[in-house]
Amino acid sequence: MNDATPITIAPAAQSGKTFIPLSRTDVIEAALSQEPFASDAGRQLARSVFHKIGCLRQHQSAQALNELAEVYDPFNPDDDTINQESLGVEQRVDKRRLLVEKLRQHAVSANYEELTEQGLEDVLANATPDGVDVDVDFTELEVKLIFFRGEGDITRSKRDIKRLYLKTFSYTVPTYQRLCMAIKFKTEDVRIAEIMQADKVGEASAKKKLHKLRKRLPVGASTDHVYLKIFKNIPIHDVEMLFPNIRVKMKYRDKVQLGGSALLGTITWAIGTATKLLVAVALSPVMLALALVTGVGGILYAQIRNIFITRDRYRMQLAQSLYFQNLANNQGALALMVDEAEEEDVKEEVLLYSHMLERPVPLAELDALDRRIEAFLRAKFRVEVNFDMHEAMERLLACGLLARTPAGELQAMPLAEADKHLHQRWCDALEAH
Repeated sequence: MNDATPITIAPAAQSGKTFIPLSRTDVIEAALSQEPFASDAGRQLARSVFHKIGCLRQHQSAQALNELAEVYDPFNPDDDTINQESLGVEQRVDKRRLLVEKLRQHAVSANYEELTEQGLEDVLANATPDGVDVDVDFTELEVKLIFFRGEGDITRSKRDIKRLYLKTFSYTVPTYQRLCMAIKFKTEDVRIAEIMQADKVGEASAKKKLHKLRKRLPVGASTDHVYLKIFKNIPIHDVEMLFPNIRVKMKYRDKVQLGGSALLGTITWAIGTATKLLVAVALSPVMLALALVTGVGGILYAQIRNIFITRDRYRMQLAQSLYFQNLANNQGALALMVDEAEEEDVKEEVLLYSHMLERPVPLAELDALDRRIEAFLRAKFRVEVNFDMHEAMERLLACGLLARTPAGELQAMPLAEADKHLHQRWCDALEAH
């Protein structure tokens, strides 16, 4: 069989749940419980092999992080070093494209899924019962990458209007356990040209509109930077609240509440004023005018105050979400992403290698092996995972732990030989740098 012949396996990404929600230690301990490691000597040798797999992958992660940090450097908003190289417009565009490519690569390796345009539209079409209602102008963004990993539910409670707010009821909110975002705003020149074309207006009007659109951005936000964020436990239908160019809207129930408050206040004022008018007319026209101004002014003040209180409540909810659910930013997000990719790769390689030790596996049985590993995880941990065999197999072939036999099968390197082989690869990696 030709070594260049591709090995075809149904892509794991089709069903989505490629993330293995287990620690590396738990996966290794489960793998060691299998038949090939029944003896103490076998388990000890297997631990050594799995440890070396992790060490080599960690070395590769360090190299990948250095490369990624170098590509990200021109776009890093937290960079505190002096950049000796000044990039031209075309160079920045090329480097930005490379950054996007590498971010996608590491996100996929960490078993994240990309939220597509259609997926984002579906998410934004709904809102959680207690979420912040906001608008986002996506035409402002030149880079908009959103990746998620793991879905779950959180339970919340609120007072029931049907029971006059005297009792509460519980409800579940679907969440993304991890959400990674990368965004970059378009330059002013690009946006002005777009607004001029879309609105059929002159440059001055376009500049005025752009200023209005961006006045809500935080101080220091720049079109030169790519902003990276990783969050945890984000309600699926509140993803838009994480964008920096949001416009907070009052929900329908809040508008009804404020409108009802205004109507009630007006009725109460009218009844009270009608009584006062009789006295005011008897006294003087000045007293009548004073009563009208005081009453109307009091109602306006109360309603304006209610509006600001409602908006402050929205902003407080937004700030709490960003404060308590933010895991990493910018350079830190890169490091976390690379670390998560390393963790997933090691778990996948340990599972695949340990399940291929007993005998060579014909290519026709690879799908069956894939299902066997998924059944193993289900039996051991009660988790449903669509095991990403293809990537793990390619990595094991590349490092020599798997090989193709003349009979057209895949065979795992025996433990003793694998331990020596990985030790030599580790020494070679150190000497190469």
